[in-house]
Amino acid sequence: MLGKGVEEWVWQSVFNAYFNIIICKEILAFVKSCIEKGLLKEAQIHDALKRVNQKLQTTGSGFSLAETNYRFESILDSIESYSNDPEMPKPIGLHAGTLINVLLEELRQISLFQSSRFHVFIDEFEELNVLQQKQINTLVKQSRYWLVYDIGVKSNGRYSEETISGEIIQEPHDFIHHYPESSSFNRQQDYEELLFSICKKRLQDYIPEKFSQNPDFYDINFYLHYYGRKVELEEFASKPKFKKIKTLLKEMIDIENLRLKIYNSQQIEDVYTVLIETSPDIVRMHISLLNRKTKVTVKDLYENAKVNSAKYKDWKGNMLFATYFLLCKELDVNKKYHGLKTFSMLSSGVIRSFLEICESAFDFAFSDNFSFENPRMLTLEEQTQAAHYVSQSKVAKIDGFVPDGVYLKRLTLALGRLFYLKHTDSAATLGEPEPNHFFTKPSELKSLSNEAMRVLEHAVMHNVLQFDMPTKEKNDSIETTDYHLNHIFCPYFKISHRRKRKLYIDPKDLKILLVGNNSDVDKVIKSLANQQGDVIQGVINFFGNDLSGKI
Repeated sequence: MLGKGVEEWVWQSVFNAYFNIIICKEILAFVKSCIEKGLLKEAQIHDALKRVNQKLQTTGSGFSLAETNYRFESILDSIESYSNDPEMPKPIGLHAGTLINVLLEELRQISLFQSSRFHVFIDEFEELNVLQQKQINTLVKQSRYWLVYDIGVKSNGRYSEETISGEIIQEPHDFIHHYPESSSFNRQQDYEELLFSICKKRLQDYIPEKFSQNPDFYDINFYLHYYGRKVELEEFASKPKFKKIKTLLKEMIDIENLRLKIYNSQQIEDVYTVLIETSPDIVRMHISLLNRKTKVTVKDLYENAKVNSAKYKDWKGNMLFATYFLLCKELDVNKKYHGLKTFSMLSSGVIRSFLEICESAFDFAFSDNFSFENPRMLTLEEQTQAAHYVSQSKVAKIDGFVPDGVYLKRLTLALGRLFYLKHTDSAATLGEPEPNHFFTKPSELKSLSNEAMRVLEHAVMHNVLQFDMPTKEKNDSIETTDYHLNHIFCPYFKISHRRKRKLYIDPKDLKILLVGNNSDVDKVIKSLANQQGDVIQGVINFFGNDLSGKI
């Protein structure tokens, strides 16, 4: 809105008028709802409407709710006309929050609202320019016990911490910063309870009256049924290629036994039974453990597996889920996603993402004759299709982000490719399984390239990456920060959605991933993929769905 030959203070006044009017419209809509519900009479708000109209310099004596709303609309029309053409008459000027204060102060004289606390929520704060943010910062600074201004803003979306008078708003004196993407993991149960309550409220609009006494039909857990890992294991075991995996394990056992001559022909049969004739994830874990060569021998593995030792239980706890991604690749199987907990983790603390997966799952179910007249659990396939569909659509939209969408899309695909390679390396030992985030030194990155740091900040702002608060390295005084690839992308990249392992990315390499050319990015990814001694082939595909394709 700035410019057009109009002084800065005039545009500030116009913005303040617009902000005051749209918030007051919402307040009056709430008051009207109270009147319609019989909680209030319009005569009780006459003084409030009179004060508002006086503030607007309204002539005449018509101060009804309808007339006041009409004046609001007229002012909004004049603001629109002036914004498009400054030659038009200038609209009324207001200070930040003045009209809102006047209206709410008068409403608080009514018994219904005397003990009320009003919250004004301002979403998409990052869309405001610096001057507009300063106006809102002023209101945050001036919040009182009965009027609180809350802000919804993307990370790094605050461009100023100043008020109009130049004061600084500071945490925790003026506000408390809440990071839902972090608290969703740190307080998983609370987050899931919030999702449960949101879904229950939505389901109430669809469940027929005849089912009103059945609490299951209002429970999202009923629809997002968790089918357990047994279903996936049965699918793995049914694939013809699984026989090749078992054969590979037998060959590894035979080669070592031929060299060391530990077991005779009778004893080796029991080794085969214990290590090979078991579930697919256990078989694949045994292969990865034997990939550690001298660190884990066949004898070690057999003896621990035979008695299910504490060490063996630790291996299973650390490695089993990681084998699913290896098996999905090696057996050409799509990873399955189902259950509230899984969808919650995929959403990365973004409630909108969770709801999108749910709605998509119901859409797939409706195409298969689902009806709330005859509710049922959503199938494993319907839930899985939804997770993959939403994940792919989220990745597809990244290059439309402003600014730096193209850089962000490439960064996402590069990191996704790196983690995919680490998840699916057939020679992996799974000593550090399920890497899906990285840590680096932001201050060092900034010293290397302001442009790269800007792109990284925009990645966080657009929720492509989510950061954890800085931590100190054990042997270094330099702060490092963890960056998580938004878990909504995990189904697309065929990687784990759990917070398990992280990789270190040197700021020099990260600079290339952020603003380097394509060929250099490819080299960095190959280098990082091999960094832990793993041998991984492949290049990045920046423009398609095939993760094994070339640039």
